[in-house]
Amino acid sequence: MSNPQSEQLLRQLEAGQSEAAAAVFDRYVGRLVELIRSRMGASLRRRIDAEDVVQSAYRSFFRRAGDGDFRTSQQDDLWRLLARIALHKLYGQIEKHTAQKRNIARDRPLDETLERARAEPPVVEAIALAEELRLVLEDLSDEERGVLEATLRGEPLDEIARVLGRSERTVRRLLGQCRRRMEDRFECGPTAPRDLRPLVDEAAAPLKFADYVLERLIGAGGMGKVFRAREEPTGRIVAVKALHKARQGDARAVTRFVQESQILSQLHHGHLVRVEGLGRFPSGGLFMVMEYIEGSDLQRRLELGPFPLAEVVRLGSEVAEAVRHAHRHGVVHCDLKPANVLLDVHERAHVTDFGFAWMTSRAVTADRSLIGGTIGYMAPELLASNTTPTPAVDVYAVGRLVAAMATGRSDGEWQPDVDDDPRLQPLRELLDGCLAVDPRQRLATIDRVLECFAALR
Repeated sequence: MSNPQSEQLLRQLEAGQSEAAAAVFDRYVGRLVELIRSRMGASLRRRIDAEDVVQSAYRSFFRRAGDGDFRTSQQDDLWRLLARIALHKLYGQIEKHTAQKRNIARDRPLDETLERARAEPPVVEAIALAEELRLVLEDLSDEERGVLEATLRGEPLDEIARVLGRSERTVRRLLGQCRRRMEDRFECGPTAPRDLRPLVDEAAAPLKFADYVLERLIGAGGMGKVFRAREEPTGRIVAVKALHKARQGDARAVTRFVQESQILSQLHHGHLVRVEGLGRFPSGGLFMVMEYIEGSDLQRRLELGPFPLAEVVRLGSEVAEAVRHAHRHGVVHCDLKPANVLLDVHERAHVTDFGFAWMTSRAVTADRSLIGGTIGYMAPELLASNTTPTPAVDVYAVGRLVAAMATGRSDGEWQPDVDDDPRLQPLRELLDGCLAVDPRQRLATIDRVLECFAALR
């Protein structure tokens, strides 16, 4: 039986209609999170965030849907499609974490282990290699990735073909495509080596890596890794954000990284993470030195359940105050989400990660290809290919953060019962005003958001 509604949504996505993206997200996000959680045991749940897996799946889905890669013919095809993409993402995470748990000392003699340890690359080089492999997998289609993963698990071609409902010839063709993608990425064969000449002059990155000692990894993302580090000789603790080596030759990635440093170096607010500047690793890669926030982040805090209303108001106000400061300096964050709100030991909020920020007051960031964000917190209009970010996208994201804190879920949709408690009317007004699909119908400024928070105190 056909499902014209699902097919219509896909066509609307192909046309860049943000309302369709919001509808697809809201319709399936809860089921997808539960599906992913059901496939993980307790040990994996401590290391893999089901909501992050689903967010990654949606990013892949929306990218390919915009290219017109999908068609539906059965009633539940759209659900099956999203579920398959999400499960592929999960299995990739499981493979990664399973590999990390291996103990090489159990497999190799001690002398050989020590010899290998002496030959291991520095931590930054190891991170770059891991990122390069991750980027290879991201470049593959879901079908290509599935064939590759099954092959790496040792499954025979005929079994892979049977499970996928494809011929062995098709499976071999998909493997060949994977090989060519890898060769292109790692530049195997007769092609010229990648030009890694610096894209940033020395004056823009004056900090010396020798002045910092990396102590431990504290965070990771698509652009880089963040380490707790010690500054020598002062002993001061800072955070060092390293741009992945795999991104060093990518002009857009370097531009975003430098832009983030420049933006935050100019913003000074108690609820924004302070940036001290840029430097270079001995190999030439960029790093950023930032204020170190001892504590956790809003994403981890959400795992404990809903926040009390007083905490929703306090933390929401602190985030909104930081955003207001950025807006007054012509900066739209564009990627507000729980993982980008750090909580210090006093539970005070600090907004970080301006890698997708948009400058409204200067034309130097007019390249729309630098715009990004996270599905679920990204304003619907940003999914359209011709939209320029405005402060309204941060108003929308603050509303999503409020709903997440109130429900304890990243995909939380919450409508307070004002009939039982009229004091919650300002909260309903805040959510309605922030989360309108049409940006023209949202609260006009972050100042209006703060007024709603003040009415809840």
